[in-house]
Order: sequence, then C-alpha cells, then structure tokens
Amino acid sequence: MALNILILDEGSPGHCAQSEGIVALLERQGLEIRRDKIRVRNRLPGVLRGLMRKLMAIPSYWLNEGCLRLCCQFEADPVQRPDLIISSGGKSAFASLILKRRYGTANIFVGVPEPFPDRWFDLIISPVARAFRTRSLVSGLIPNSVTPERVASAGAEYWQQGLPPQPCWALLIGGDSKSHRYSERDWEGLVSGVNALSARFGVCWLITTSRRTPEAVEAMLEAGLNRQAVVDLVLYNREPRRVMQPFLAGAQRVLVSQDSLTMASEALCSARPVTLLTPEVLKLDPGSFFEEMIEGFPHLPGVERCAMAQLNDYSPEQVDSDPGAILSLDRMAPELLSSIQQLTEACSRRLPL
Repeated sequence: MALNILILDEGSPGHCAQSEGIVALLERQGLEIRRDKIRVRNRLPGVLRGLMRKLMAIPSYWLNEGCLRLCCQFEADPVQRPDLIISSGGKSAFASLILKRRYGTANIFVGVPEPFPDRWFDLIISPVARAFRTRSLVSGLIPNSVTPERVASAGAEYWQQGLPPQPCWALLIGGDSKSHRYSERDWEGLVSGVNALSARFGVCWLITTSRRTPEAVEAMLEAGLNRQAVVDLVLYNREPRRVMQPFLAGAQRVLVSQDSLTMASEALCSARPVTLLTPEVLKLDPGSFFEEMIEGFPHLPGVERCAMAQLNDYSPEQVDSDPGAILSLDRMAPELLSSIQQLTEACSRRLPL
C-alpha cells in the first residue's frame, strides 16, 4: 500500500514532530510513503476565527477557496495530490479542512482539536480518551518518531568509546510553563536529590537542560552537583547540544520534569522507564486536555511520579523494568492501518466518511 501524505507544518516544532511521528509509525508497518510537507502561516486575527468557523460550515468550493486565501498563506503548493493530510495544532485546522475538500481526500488531526469541530477531521489521534463525534484512536502519549532502534543507532554514533557505566540514569530538565511553576525549593531538591541518588544507588548521570531552563538553575546545577557522578552535563542555554537520543541510549531510567510530556513520551518510546518530577504547585484548568494528560500519564506502563522537592527520598518501584511492558506507539498500529485503509477506500469511491 503506497500513500501520498501531506503534512501541514504550522511552525511549531512540537506539533510538526507529532505529525512526523504518525508518518514514521506508518513507515514502520511497511507502507510506502511519499511525503510532502508545506509550511502554513495563519494570518487570520483571533477575533475573526469564530466567524471563519461558521463560514467553514458551508461546503461551497468557491467560498472555501476564498476563506483559504484569507486565513492562510502557504510557502509552497503540494507537489502531488495527497491521499491523506496530517496536521497537529489549531493554526493548521482551517487549511486541513479546505485542502481535504479541494482534493476529496481524508485528513487526520493529531491531538485534541478543540475549539474546532471534531467533524472537520476524519480521524483524530488523541493522547486521551474523549467522546469525539468522529473516528478516533487513543495514543496514550504524545506521538513522536523515537524508537529503541533509532536510539541505539544515535548512541552508537555518540558513545564511540562505549556506553557509560551502569547504573546510569538520564535527567531531562525543562522549566516554567503556564501550568508548571518551579520554586527555588524545587530546584534545590533536584540538585540534592541527584546527589543523594548517586550515593544511595551508585547511579551515574546524563543530564541536559533545555531552552526553558532558567540560567540561574543551570548555574545551580553546575555549582551543586557531585561532578564525579555526572558523565555528561549539557547546559543548553550555554551550549545547545542535541543529546536527547544518545542520552536515552546510555540510560536505564529517565527522570523528566513534568512540564515536558513530549520529552517524557520520547523517553517511553525508547523503551526506558520514566519518572516525572513535579513542582509543589500546579495550576491546571479543570477538565482541560492538559489536566487529563497530567493525571493520566503516571498510570501508563513504565511511568512513575515524584515531587522534585522530595527527590532525596525517591526509590523506583522497579529498579529493572521490562522494556516490553513499557507503552509504545506501535501498539495502535493495527487500528491505525485499518482506519486509514477504510478512509482512503471511502475517498476513492466518493463515499461519506
């Protein structure tokens, strides 16, 4: 089965990575994929988007094409007629629906599409279960392209003198977000906890910060960590090295600050157990998609949770986890293939989706 897939890139690396993750999953199932990716710029002011959603309820070709020119700008046109359109993030929603109607093809949304209508999309791949009014699959985590094989390959290239000694854990550090605000006590607990775990379990560390990590926290890590137990420390704001997959290759467990469920999902897809590190205070919108993700993630196979300020006392429930028991995106591959086959066949016969 060969598919022409069009990925709509709205400019968010995280959203584009989710779409790419679904395409990579299809390729791992042996599908021949001819991919095309175009950058979409949303130029419609926010105050007009509600009106545009109402106009989009009218399936008129000329109205839709006019709306497309008004609300979106493409850096290039698709090089071929797509069999399937994949997007993630609300800024590409208008373009996905209009291009679906233009080409008479199916479209997939990765994530939760609200405030856009579910019926704009033929398949929704969501990390949480929702009562969608269209066909949907639950991924359980944030889709991405990480696999144990890719991690092993990245590790072989990076660790040419051999992997770090075991036990070795990775620590992936984010920073403040809308919902997560880390206090000085949280960061102090992180530093002292890393040192305490080194002493208690003989753990050595692979540690990287990220763009969101405050420079003051990077200085705290540099000054406070027991460097004899740290194999590699990447302070991203000083030296932006991309070491995620090589570090996963060398780690038997991955600790991730909870503000980045994307990093946690990538760690899970590498078949490593994950420990989420939480701040003392969370501000989650009740009933929101993100609240569901935060509450549900620790219940996934291979995931634990620990307060960052209490890391000193942390002890993993399972020191040696079975990689086969850890959640993987590949488990939903049969349902995904079946859904795509039905959607593309319906489009080819011009049947209602």
